[in-house]
Amino acid sequence: MTKRILPVFLLVIMCMITMYSCKKRTVSTLDATRNYFPLNYGKYITYDVDSIYYFGSTGTKYESKCQLKYMVSDTFTDTRNRLSYILDIYYRPYDGSDWTPSRVVLLTPTANSLLYSQDGTQYIKLMFPISEGFTWPGNQYAEVQDSLYAYLNNWNYTYQNYHLSYFNGRVNFDNTVTCLENDENVNYQNVDSIVAGYRTYAKEVYACNVGMIYKEWTHYTWGKPDTTQNRNGYSVIMRAIDHN
Repeated sequence: MTKRILPVFLLVIMCMITMYSCKKRTVSTLDATRNYFPLNYGKYITYDVDSIYYFGSTGTKYESKCQLKYMVSDTFTDTRNRLSYILDIYYRPYDGSDWTPSRVVLLTPTANSLLYSQDGTQYIKLMFPISEGFTWPGNQYAEVQDSLYAYLNNWNYTYQNYHLSYFNGRVNFDNTVTCLENDENVNYQNVDSIVAGYRTYAKEVYACNVGMIYKEWTHYTWGKPDTTQNRNGYSVIMRAIDHN
């Protein structure tokens, strides 16, 4: 009898050890820094948007103001069988007017990044875990051979001011991180009056459990010298004013 019970007893013990070992191996360590871009169904942020455009042979200046709402509306599985999210963007000319669908952004979280696809261009918007000073080529998937996107080439995104508060001009947010995407110029502010040039500056700020709270994107080109009469390009600033 004892000989029969012993193998069964040992088998039970081995099964328990195996189950415990498997349980230990499958415990996930959630990366809390992913909360700087929460992906929850129905999550939204509303922005005040201020834009300045220069266009045409005379560098005509045009200014506009509006509001945009970014809302996570659905999920889907991409061509590589990865869970992805649909971020709907709505537009209205002023506070209180009706929202109109504007465009769609596709978000795909990977093991260590967040892919952000808009208007046919994909960006590595964030890298995880977030750490001060970390740098990566955020536009490596952009079609920079297309002249329209050539200025996106060789951008190196860098995390700055991690865990600091940030006032975006409308609202103050605690515990943020700044992502400086690009800061470059050629002959900016007319160092040489006979040289053509350009100015490119891109920055986004994210707040924990909120998402993007500030965005600045500037790209100007000009002939010689740099004046509003020959400048072409744009500068757009987005400031979060409401979120859930």
